[in-house]
Amino acid sequence: MLNSLIKKFKLVKDFRQNQGKRYQLWVVLTIIMLAILTGYTSYKEIAQFCQNEKHQLINILKIPHNKLPSYSTIRRVIKGLQTAEIESFFEAIIDEFYGDKSSKDWIAIDGKKLKNTLTNYANEQQNMLVMISWFSQNTNLVIKTKTFESKKSSENAQVKSMIENCGLVNKVFTLDALHCSKDTTKAIIDSKNDYLITVKANQIKLYNRLKDLAKIEKPLTVYQSKDYSHGRYIIRTISVFNGKNVQQKNYPHLQCFIKVERTGFRGEKEYNETIYYISSQKLKAEIFAERIKGHWLIENQVHWVKDVIFNEDKSRIKELNVADKFSLLITLSMNIYRSLGFISIKEGQSWLGRNYAKILLISDLNSS
Repeated sequence: MLNSLIKKFKLVKDFRQNQGKRYQLWVVLTIIMLAILTGYTSYKEIAQFCQNEKHQLINILKIPHNKLPSYSTIRRVIKGLQTAEIESFFEAIIDEFYGDKSSKDWIAIDGKKLKNTLTNYANEQQNMLVMISWFSQNTNLVIKTKTFESKKSSENAQVKSMIENCGLVNKVFTLDALHCSKDTTKAIIDSKNDYLITVKANQIKLYNRLKDLAKIEKPLTVYQSKDYSHGRYIIRTISVFNGKNVQQKNYPHLQCFIKVERTGFRGEKEYNETIYYISSQKLKAEIFAERIKGHWLIENQVHWVKDVIFNEDKSRIKELNVADKFSLLITLSMNIYRSLGFISIKEGQSWLGRNYAKILLISDLNSS
């Protein structure tokens, strides 16, 4: 995937003045990408990466000077590069590696706040960037992203817009209760896709209806699983009910609802929780159990990775039009590792090590 990305870098029109320009733009972009892959995610860190890996980068990229781009050059390139260019890199790579857009897949959709961009946190003028990610359960790739300012729009509105223009069919979108609305579910059905959505008290009539029906109706299928990991003992019981008796006019496409009961212990503390879902598909309880669990991979394999491995929440970059570029580049990095077969980004970084030639395996790397 990185080789394909480098080819895209070479097509970017250089926005810099020719005077004093030492490095081709694609070379600087490749160095920035390699640095972020390794976990360097700020101007200073990327400049430090250049110092640490000077000889190897000069050799691999065939740089004619015995010197790598400075802090100022890196900063100028990142600030000058248009977000739309990075988005086009992202989309081109996904077009190449995601495969048939009409094939069956379950897509987890969720937003993540970029806390480093928070301003006016103590008053009504509060604002920050939010990045929405679409995570493919089949491929572990983030296949779509969108960034917006919380003061100017909402996650619900942005997700609905993305669905209406997604160009995908035959997918099942999994979403949290924020997106349980007639407008979003209609948009999903109109786009020739399906949904699995959490129902909570924000839709109180629907929630109470599901709760009442689950007490009196016999489930179509039931599946139970046990979890003994991480100092906890949890029994999950997933029951699927026919949706015909829900009779909610806002959700005419609802085919079933799902009740998930979690009971057991976390450490020495007793644990009980019941959650409801609605779906436009009628499937076995075991399948829903697997896909509900799969939805939370977006937390573990996207949001957690960005915060813990790439330190996104600790970033000191507050400029909105720069923070979104770094977040996009981090997402690209995750997709590169996943395309190489690494679910664990740490394992991918360990594999990459100091031998970047492992993923720069094209003989015409320095061609125009």
